[in-house]
Amino acid sequence: MKTKILAYLQLTRLPNVITAAADGLTGYLLIGGSLGDFSAWAPIVAASASIYAGGVALNDVLDAPADRIERPDRPIPSRSVSLRSAWIVSVCSLTLGIAFAALARSPRTVAVAASLVLTVVLYNSFFKKTILGPEAMGTCRGLNLLMGMSAASLSGGRICWFTAAAFGLYVTGITWISRSEVSARDNRGIIAGSLIENLAFVGIFLAIMSSRDFPNTTGDRPIVPIVGLLALLLEAMWVNLHSGEAIREPTPEKVQAAVRTGVLSLVGINFALAASVRGVAPALAVAFCWILARIAARTMKVT
Repeated sequence: MKTKILAYLQLTRLPNVITAAADGLTGYLLIGGSLGDFSAWAPIVAASASIYAGGVALNDVLDAPADRIERPDRPIPSRSVSLRSAWIVSVCSLTLGIAFAALARSPRTVAVAASLVLTVVLYNSFFKKTILGPEAMGTCRGLNLLMGMSAASLSGGRICWFTAAAFGLYVTGITWISRSEVSARDNRGIIAGSLIENLAFVGIFLAIMSSRDFPNTTGDRPIVPIVGLLALLLEAMWVNLHSGEAIREPTPEKVQAAVRTGVLSLVGINFALAASVRGVAPALAVAFCWILARIAARTMKVT
């Protein structure tokens, strides 16, 4: 029974699901949401996690023929999870994601959730193997962060849209790197992905330095949010360390390590944003997601 449960958690990439939940929570905090209002943020966090789980399960369903050759240890080719069961997990998770969003207090949340599900399906069924694949994946994570912001008027305004775009750009970079994961023959895709990641870091830095432009901010927020900037700097250094190793030695192991670091660093970026805009205390909830994701990643793969 335990082995079966672990197989389903691997199918949905539990560490990544936790990072997705952190997106929704961070978006909610960025617009001034209170952690004390559980009924407001819990549906958004649940929707983020559920939609991500459904999207990853759909990815494995559609990739099953190739995975039998390239990734035989994944749950479907290893027969830990049947193809039919994976289909059910995918459809139910994506549907539940919209249902959870409907429990939130804004119809905009449902609209963003529906857009996210549509983008997830289009990515897996069409865009993934095209040049637009990384951009589509980045759009998914940008929409996920935006879903957390959707309770605010116009989803928080221009600064929130800019932040979601920068966040999505970072994931675009990770996805470009991940394309070299199975058979890394050269480092061009890794270099391109690393450059995109760093461009995204610049955008996130600008968002942090514009922390007072977010809705419902108070006048006591520091002009230079030291904690947020320090967290962002540490994540950027960690990401570039592993990306640099993959560029120098583009083996599948090095590339997978770079992708793993990039994915787990998403929660650190979320923390940096939340700490800069709302302060360290609310951001500790996001940091807790970071701890959970790191623990889960010790026993489960993120790719």
